[in-house]
Amino acid sequence: MLNQSLHQSDILNSPFNRLLELLGRLSENESLKHKARQAAVISIVINEPGEEAKIVLIKRNDYDGHHSGQMAFPGGKKDDSDENLKQTAIREVEEEIGIVLLEEQLNELNPHWVHISNFWIQPYFVILNKKLDYRINKREINRIFEIPVAFFKQADSLDYHELTFMKEKITAPRYFYESEEIWGATAIMLYQLIQQLDSQ
Repeated sequence: MLNQSLHQSDILNSPFNRLLELLGRLSENESLKHKARQAAVISIVINEPGEEAKIVLIKRNDYDGHHSGQMAFPGGKKDDSDENLKQTAIREVEEEIGIVLLEEQLNELNPHWVHISNFWIQPYFVILNKKLDYRINKREINRIFEIPVAFFKQADSLDYHELTFMKEKITAPRYFYESEEIWGATAIMLYQLIQQLDSQ
């Protein structure tokens, strides 16, 4: 179940204030959005009755590209056939892990821009009250993780690192789960998601 007992916003927000401020302004940057490649991802929160809530992440296969082998949310780049980024996200999630979602189920988080690959990423999240039956696309996905929401709310799960965003050196969140590093855009979107879940 989603547990509201751990509200750490006051403790954890301060290192990332500048990052969150820049993210808040990003949606207003129409020029950057227009020039970037469009993509969308979905954070699926599994909230089965009587069970602890979990967040679905994937580990991508190794390939010759910027995001090889990374932990990520399911999703991908916009196709010409997609009318909007919600359709992109829904199509990609079904293609990658076999989960079918509807546009009206999706809730927006702040967009993110990845300068190294020039992707404008629109993240969404959805809360599902059921066990999921995955159909994994083995050409793209190495493994699916269901990570407890409580893990991301623990202060000792949160790490810090420096990266460049919007031409600034900023402090960004990072997590380590089992032997996997969760960093970059995925960690930033995860951090936003946890704050959003706390506020509900």
